[in-house]
Amino acid sequence: DPQSMKGLKIAVVAAHGFEEVELTYPLKYFKARGAQVEIVTPDWIKDRVMAVKFLKPSIWLPVTKQVSQAKPTDYCAVVVPGGAWNPIIMRTDGKILDFIRGANENGKLIASVCHGPQVLLSAGLVKGKDITGVGDIRTDLRNAGANVIEDRPVVVDENILTSRDPNDLKEFSQGIEEYLKKNLKFCKSREKAGASAAPAEPSSTEQQVTCPGCNGAKTLRGGPGMYPYTCPTCKGKGTVPGIPRPPVSTDH
Repeated sequence: DPQSMKGLKIAVVAAHGFEEVELTYPLKYFKARGAQVEIVTPDWIKDRVMAVKFLKPSIWLPVTKQVSQAKPTDYCAVVVPGGAWNPIIMRTDGKILDFIRGANENGKLIASVCHGPQVLLSAGLVKGKDITGVGDIRTDLRNAGANVIEDRPVVVDENILTSRDPNDLKEFSQGIEEYLKKNLKFCKSREKAGASAAPAEPSSTEQQVTCPGCNGAKTLRGGPGMYPYTCPTCKGKGTVPGIPRPPVSTDH
């Protein structure tokens, strides 16, 4: 049904080295049913993100937004694929973890497959939860306080949905669809509320102030090699439109 997921907006959060089918299968599944899907990456990944088949680089997919440009309240669900390098990069990226935590705090569905639950572990979301994942991370999940389920293709605990490996991708995608359809009214209302609460764009007449994202440095560093990249907040200018803060008074 090309309309079954119409009105649903989903963020797939990924870095270089995600397992190709763990992103492309859900992406095609959701889009074929009318959902809007955005690929969100760490800030240092620009334009396209690289997939792998196990360890071999395979294809590139276009990036929709860097994480600093994305708001958790804009989505109904956040999907985290696994892969060889992808979880290693994302679980050490503070902004990615904050984005996932923000989605969880707003009651969004957090769905992850294979090695992806490692990212949920680092975000502090697995303790006390029924969780599954690929075999070699189950000990880590147990050590983090999760109740690991080994014999089901989809495990749902409140707003956390996980699957074991790529063999479960059909059930994984169906599980996400079923969850979101049950929560469609809630999802839309939260999106609307988030949109109405968004701050207005600063006017062009406002003065320029030091960028809060990079503190005027124009660049930031990220990724496993701490590579420099242009600050997404000011786009490398070091300043943004705004109203300068008045000096703190010393007259008490």
